Amino acid sequence: MASPSLIAAIVILVGFTAYAKLFWRPALHPKAPPLTHGVYPIVGATKFFTRRWDFFRNAARASSTGNFSFFVGPKLVVGLTAESSRQVFFDNRHFGFAEGYGGLAEGFSVLFGPSAEASKAAKKLEEQLAAAGNDAKKRQEAEDRMNFSKFFNSRMVRVLRTDAMQRNLPKLVGDVRARLGDLAAAIPNKGFTDEAVVDPFEDIFKIAFQLTIRSVGCGDIAEDTELMGRMMHWYHLVDSLTSPTAVMYPWIPTWGMIKRTMAGMKLFEIVKKIGDERLRTGKRGEDAMQIMMDQGDDMGNIVGFVVSGLLAGTINSGVNASWILVFLSLNPQWMNKVRAEVEAAISKSATTTDPNATMVEKLASLPLESWETEFPTIEVCLRECIRLTATGATFRRNISGQDIQVGDEIVPKDAYVAYHFNDTHQDPSIYPNPTKWDPGRYSEDRAEDKKKQYAYLGWGVGRHPCLGMRFAKLEQYLIVAFFVTVFDYIACDSKGNPITTPTPIDLNAFSARRPEPRVYLKYKLKEQI
Repeated sequence: MASPSLIAAIVILVGFTAYAKLFWRPALHPKAPPLTHGVYPIVGATKFFTRRWDFFRNAARASSTGNFSFFVGPKLVVGLTAESSRQVFFDNRHFGFAEGYGGLAEGFSVLFGPSAEASKAAKKLEEQLAAAGNDAKKRQEAEDRMNFSKFFNSRMVRVLRTDAMQRNLPKLVGDVRARLGDLAAAIPNKGFTDEAVVDPFEDIFKIAFQLTIRSVGCGDIAEDTELMGRMMHWYHLVDSLTSPTAVMYPWIPTWGMIKRTMAGMKLFEIVKKIGDERLRTGKRGEDAMQIMMDQGDDMGNIVGFVVSGLLAGTINSGVNASWILVFLSLNPQWMNKVRAEVEAAISKSATTTDPNATMVEKLASLPLESWETEFPTIEVCLRECIRLTATGATFRRNISGQDIQVGDEIVPKDAYVAYHFNDTHQDPSIYPNPTKWDPGRYSEDRAEDKKKQYAYLGWGVGRHPCLGMRFAKLEQYLIVAFFVTVFDYIACDSKGNPITTPTPIDLNAFSARRPEPRVYLKYKLKEQI
């Protein structure tokens, strides 16, 4: 029988081996940026999850170069700041986008990774790759289909082509008018006689959600309010159930991770059911799903695209559309400019021939080209909202297999790389009084966003511009133009009392977020819908 001391020694050895295997960290390369303060054993830099901008800002100030290293669990991360490092971050082709987000953005695999169906599709494509033999063209086609990131990017370009957007525009306009009609029908409320109070971060968000699912998903959901409500329920669960543990040690099955994965699966199931029904019955739609089905894409990848596009496209758009309306209500000069711009577009480009058409009907008749070219004032308002609300960090990973030089320092091979948007967007040397909402920053005489290379990051720069920018802008133009045409409104609290300043935007947030406490809008009908 083994002695107690031997058993104890075995237990200690096993425990030490398990600890070393599960929580081992690579040694920091001597030429890597210095390890910053507040990095603890096992968990790493806790403020990366709790006060992200404060953590980045303080770490940069403590480093002579502005660059620094830290750990997220066992993962080595190099934080880059300042202009020269920013250029390397966004331009180096060996900094992998999907690989960076896959390791540092919690839940990325739920949002953008393959579902069980996509895994089946990948297996099928592996078989196609084997069948291709030495045919280089067929092998490349199979390899591209196996890479979901490439698949997502190529299909996003396809479904947002001009022909698809022109075909979709009347439906998008109809969606906006219908939802604003719901708001008009809610007048009066809160005890007012001809006014009502609405939370834009709920109701305007719903409009953005509907427009996004119609444009990058399927019309079946956009036209079914009950089904869309279920999608939004699961979406909010995926968006809210974040966990640092899932980033540090994704193999630990936390309850939050389990619930988030289940919510992601529910989203996949809703979309897949619609796709399977089309395959079974031959029913067709005029939407992104049908475009991909007609191209012969696997249903697993189609479902993955729809869910990923919905989540990627809604996270920021719904919040930014709400913030634009709030900021316009607090800045009368910009509200007047926007309304004048809408009236000018109607006067110049409305295509309706009905002499009795209302302002809303005339606005609804604008062609796609007019929507995309005649709203520069709304564009700079949106641009400024994005600058303020894009408060998180963006990630990459060194996938070159070797160290990458950044000035006199290096990013070690396989290390993750992080750059915080606020390093640029909250830099007073680029944007004076950076927390103020001021669309005039982008005028020709000020051009603050052109002071330095990559001084504005809102639509992506370098090797990874935003593929959905064209649709995202159209979506915002539609919501803002129709809302300011249909309603007169002011910013207020939940009881309808006017406010003069909104809740400050949380610069430590991971992405565009709804303000707490909330800001509301008190509105009344200005034009018939």
